[in-house]
Formats: sequence, C-alpha cells, structure tokens
Amino acid sequence: MKTIIRSNNQVYISWVKNILNINNIKYFVLDEEMSVMEGNITAIPVRILVDEKDLYLSKEIIQKAEKKLNSTQTY
Repeated sequence: MKTIIRSNNQVYISWVKNILNINNIKYFVLDEEMSVMEGNITAIPVRILVDEKDLYLSKEIIQKAEKKLNSTQTY
C-alpha cells in the first residue's frame, strides 16, 4: 500500500474517498480516528493508501478531478 493523500482537511479527505469509490479503487484510511481523538484535528494528518498497482491511476484521477473542480469555481 502506498500513501496518495495526507491531509488534515476532512472535507478533502471525504472528497478523495468519494472519487476513489466512484472509480472502484480500493483504499485504506489511516489515522482518521486518531485525528479526532487527539482533539486537535491538525495534530495527526489522515492518510489514504491505495494498492501499488492502483497508485498511478488513483493519482491521475484525483488530479483530473481537482482540475475540473478548480475550473468550475467562480469567485
């Protein structure tokens, strides 16, 4: 398993998990409970890991989704 995301942003973590689910990529989440138990959500970043064979594809999918999301935002 390889880490693809390390973040303290719970919204971003949830979004990445959803993107991976939509694309049928299996993942494992580490430290999600620890960041909550710590009481300081920024103390321990949550990590999302994927199988090594899915590493390139999952990173590519997330990057494309981020670009699409950023291109549709209005300020």
